[in-house]
Amino acid sequence: MAYETLYRKYRPRKFADVVGQKHVVRAVQNAIASKRIAHAYLFCGQRGTGKTTMARLLAMALNCEKGISPEPCGTCAACQSIVKGSAMDVIEIDAASHTGVDSVREVIIERVSFLPASLRYKVYIIDEVHMLSTAAFNALLKTLEEPPPQVVFVLATTDPHKVPATIRSRCLRFDFHPISTKDIAQRLIYVLENEGWQGRFDPAAVALIARAARGALRDALTMLEQAMNFADEKITVDLVRSLLGVTDDEFLSRLVTALRGGDIPALWRLVSEAVETGRDLHQLVHDLATYLRELLNYKIGAFADETEERLSLIRQQSELFNEHELTRLIRACWELERDLRAAADVQLLLEIGLLNMAMILRAVEEVPARESALAEGMTVRTAVAAPKISPQVAETAAPSISVEPQPEETLPVQGELSGLDYIRQHWGIFLEQLKRTSMVAYSFLLNAEPTDLQDNQLVLTFQHAFSYECVNDRSYRETIEQCLRDVFNMPDLKIKPTLSSQVAQPSVGTPIDTASQAKASPSQQREVDTEEFLASLFDNQ
Repeated sequence: MAYETLYRKYRPRKFADVVGQKHVVRAVQNAIASKRIAHAYLFCGQRGTGKTTMARLLAMALNCEKGISPEPCGTCAACQSIVKGSAMDVIEIDAASHTGVDSVREVIIERVSFLPASLRYKVYIIDEVHMLSTAAFNALLKTLEEPPPQVVFVLATTDPHKVPATIRSRCLRFDFHPISTKDIAQRLIYVLENEGWQGRFDPAAVALIARAARGALRDALTMLEQAMNFADEKITVDLVRSLLGVTDDEFLSRLVTALRGGDIPALWRLVSEAVETGRDLHQLVHDLATYLRELLNYKIGAFADETEERLSLIRQQSELFNEHELTRLIRACWELERDLRAAADVQLLLEIGLLNMAMILRAVEEVPARESALAEGMTVRTAVAAPKISPQVAETAAPSISVEPQPEETLPVQGELSGLDYIRQHWGIFLEQLKRTSMVAYSFLLNAEPTDLQDNQLVLTFQHAFSYECVNDRSYRETIEQCLRDVFNMPDLKIKPTLSSQVAQPSVGTPIDTASQAKASPSQQREVDTEEFLASLFDNQ
């Protein structure tokens, strides 16, 4: 007998075997028991959640030789023919390869009026139905609305919003949920025991496969089969991590702890460890975002079922942060993951991204101190002659304004401040707004200051060449300029980045000759500038 893959071998043969879709099973069984069988069903959900399996079980329940029942026997000739895919009256159509109106007309419309050849009902199962063309949907519409009494349509899709509303309105819709990690793990253990792997697998490795499947049981069975083929004697956690390329919880917990403590050297060591061990840095950032999301879910009481060991780890790690901090870190991870797709030096950008996250946490910790300083200091008032700041921006960014306490009577009045002085005084408001727009761009401006304003061109002087080079990038430059225009209400304002002439040399301690620096190759210059930038960060720890 030919080899059968696990996901085909362990496809449910009865409703009781369906994993994680009790709401659909119950509704379908009750409909069959009460003889309220709809002429068209729409099964929606992500891949690997059992849509096609449920469609076949429905066909078996309608055509079982022992009669229409909520649970088919699975042993009669009709049930066996449906399981094997040889039943002439159960027609499975892949809409991805039959997208045109001609295919729909030939396979369905012209044959739907014929009586079933051997079974009680003729069942059309159209997989990935959203792939049909508009003309095909229009041709199918009338047949779907009023099919012959012995015909049942089952439409399956992963993108229900792409199915026309005219089609959806004529179907009884069921949404298939992503299967929980716990249910997937239990099913995988059942499969392993039936395949003779008792005592030859680590439950933690099975749980890791279940999490990596992200709610798709079919994907989990495929990954389990890969692990079984790869393993010599036992399926271990290290084997699964190596096979799937996922980041383990122990590494992520160390990374999160270093972020919480603002331990920049530890973050750098963890990045180096990831590179040396051959980890995919893009996957690392994705796994970090997922891990932080799990911490947030636990914090707000929306955490999914997990193993007790991992639940304990998540509980301990979630106590290190509040909801606000986790939200900002997840957003920073999302921005970093997006930027990494086009990065030439992935490791360098990852290091800068982690530094940015550490600075986010530090800024959040400094907010109470800033609020206290504001309470004891002055209240910022907008001068009539100066550019206006949006009231909404000023209100939301007020806790982060950096000002020197001074008597209220000395505040600028109309005509006292020039455009540059006004921008300098309200620079904190701009930075807070930029932080909400782009965390990465915000981190580059932390070592810059406005030094001149001429002809709507704001000169920004940078203390580190790396930040200077990054701001010259078109995307970051446009983001900064747009934020400046919004905050200061200056529609034509642009920036002119410049590098400070007094840049510390890491090894000698003397100023770098900018003329000779310009003669150096771009790669050499970037290497030196990066060393300066990182050295200053470590010195400030």
